[in-house]
Amino acid sequence: MTLASLVLLTVLATDATTAPTPGAAERLMEDATRILLEGRSLPRDTRLELLALEPADRIRVIAYLRRIGLMTGAPWPAADLLLAPNAEEVSE
Repeated sequence: MTLASLVLLTVLATDATTAPTPGAAERLMEDATRILLEGRSLPRDTRLELLALEPADRIRVIAYLRRIGLMTGAPWPAADLLLAPNAEEVSE
């Protein structure tokens, strides 16, 4: 067995045994699912939590929230979708 294949096997075995820790986007989607099942609506600070995410994660979570019916209001402006996390300038 070569050193490269041994390293590859070690990496694959490590990845298979350690569960990935959920990121902020995954936690928001899990919370949203729980909120939906409990019959509640999104908390008021959801927008701020979304703005703390990277743009790609933000878009993914917003799409999920819309798909499950928890986000039914006006669409987000494109500029807000692409803002850097926690940017100060936000459209209202």
